[in-house]
Amino acid sequence: MSTPRRIVALIAAALAATTVVSACSSDSGSSDNAGSGSTTLIVGDQVKQTQSLLEASGELKDLPYKITWAAFESGPPLLEAASAGKIDVGGTGDVPPVFAQAGGAKVKIVGVQQRTKANDFLLVPAGSSAKSIADLKGKRIGVAKGSSSHGLLLGLLAQAGLKPTDVKATFLQPSEALSAFTAGQLDAWAVWNPFATVARTQAKAQVIADGTEVTTGQSYTLASDTALGNAAKKKAIADYLARLGRAQKWAVDHASQWVPTYSKLTKLSQPVAEATFATTQGQLVPIGTTQIDKHQKLIDLFYNGGQLPTAPKAADVFDNEFNTSVSTS
Repeated sequence: MSTPRRIVALIAAALAATTVVSACSSDSGSSDNAGSGSTTLIVGDQVKQTQSLLEASGELKDLPYKITWAAFESGPPLLEAASAGKIDVGGTGDVPPVFAQAGGAKVKIVGVQQRTKANDFLLVPAGSSAKSIADLKGKRIGVAKGSSSHGLLLGLLAQAGLKPTDVKATFLQPSEALSAFTAGQLDAWAVWNPFATVARTQAKAQVIADGTEVTTGQSYTLASDTALGNAAKKKAIADYLARLGRAQKWAVDHASQWVPTYSKLTKLSQPVAEATFATTQGQLVPIGTTQIDKHQKLIDLFYNGGQLPTAPKAADVFDNEFNTSVSTS
């Protein structure tokens, strides 16, 4: 039987293997979706999840424009490519846009997916006496820097009246963190699914807190300022968001069809894929005060935690002109 460390390493390798940072190339071969019209929308994707979801739901049929897919391993390089005008639109979690905006990236949030469940968890080893973040004062906590789980850690500390310096944050990627976690080198681990589910099922890790009422529960679709300045591409982005919204609804209503595809795509076992879909599913909602306020709290959390030199205004990075597309999707 594979060890938990090997399982997470295999997951990390599978996620990386299914992506190639190709934003500098407009030639994605068979990954192109040939629509009609002269406009081509270059869409950044992670683990081919968005492309596969749109294909499985039938939303790539009868496109009035063409789509070229550019694959990325994570949100930061995707946003860097968007800021440089190398891709037009793409999706990330909630934290990468915080750092992108603080760094002056030329992108806007044009779509917000509101998730229904927490997807970030604070884990402790089996047998640990820790029951809350307060019990981890002075302890070593593994977390990926700049990730949604980094936001969870800062949020839990603030909620408990603790400072980031009250714990020993150890910045590690998931495969590295589980190795340290199972070897007893970490007292806790803040991480997201599917890694949290693997740690729980294979290493008997215990959840002592999650992102409920702590994290934003939001993920984003962002567009480059360059694309937003092009009338034809703006029209394509509006249509793309409507299709994405319908596809997300389809996935919820047809989970028995979508989850096996997601499992095959990510190389996750069916149970882990099911658990991950359960905590990552959600639907696009119109951008309003609620969504912007949640993001501002996230910005302030990182600023007050000494992770940002300044605290940008969240409203400046949101563009609500596509709300009609989301509302009617």
